[in-house]
Amino acid sequence: MKCTKLWWLTMTLTTLIVGSLMMRNYNVEESTSVDLVMEGLPASHPEVVQALSSTFLLPPSTLPYNLSTNTEYLASSQGHTWKLIHHYISKLFAGERGGFFVEAGALDGQQLSNTLWLEQELDWTGLLIEPNPYSFQHLQHKHRKAWTSNSCISTNQFTRKSVLVALKLRPGYISNPWYIKGASYELGVTLGDLSTNLSESFHYYLNSGDETYVPAYCFPLYSYLLALNVTTIDVLSLDTQGSEKDIVKTIPWEVITVRVLVIEIVVFDGTKDQRSSVAEGPVHMRRF
Repeated sequence: MKCTKLWWLTMTLTTLIVGSLMMRNYNVEESTSVDLVMEGLPASHPEVVQALSSTFLLPPSTLPYNLSTNTEYLASSQGHTWKLIHHYISKLFAGERGGFFVEAGALDGQQLSNTLWLEQELDWTGLLIEPNPYSFQHLQHKHRKAWTSNSCISTNQFTRKSVLVALKLRPGYISNPWYIKGASYELGVTLGDLSTNLSESFHYYLNSGDETYVPAYCFPLYSYLLALNVTTIDVLSLDTQGSEKDIVKTIPWEVITVRVLVIEIVVFDGTKDQRSSVAEGPVHMRRF
């Protein structure tokens, strides 16, 4: 493994169960674009790299940042695990400038972003991946100084077409609407049995959201890196609602270096408190 300094930063919500669902007759919104890449192509296939370069990767913005200054929005944008992640990344890199990040599950590029401060304070750049088209529209308006892609990372070494269950706050429910959108997930990937395995807060998120089914193109992580001519990721942040471990398994460690990996590990079993679960996170990750 070429990853000599790989650190696992783990977050805790519930017991992680990566499973599959029977594909039912969901009402999937029609895509306005043509099929730009075939399914089942390997990560390094020229057509895959070309499709990313020409269509699915948008360059960093040259416009001034267009970030929200709303007090309530800003207060929630650094909630949940943000402070923990910021603390450790700050400590590990100690002011290192000019790094490269990949953040999958980028949401709107500001709310709960693990990488925005790296751009603003340390002149980093990178890649922001957000499969939810509604969140991606907001992401584009933030004018981040990083590549952006309205797609998803494949859970295997091949291109896939998938379905995203896009969530938005249901009328009558009170919550941060971005937290609900952040709980959107790929159809066929779950965080466990909704009735037994989810923490109370996450169960609330899933059940307070209206669902829209939208098509999503999924590419292997290595394909993005080939298209961008990148071999070292200084910070890889994965928040993909259940597919994180499978994504990590696809990384070709012999040619790609990842220095820090921030990944959501869900290890709550309904009996232990959050503090004990956090301590077990790295052990849980080593099992695969």
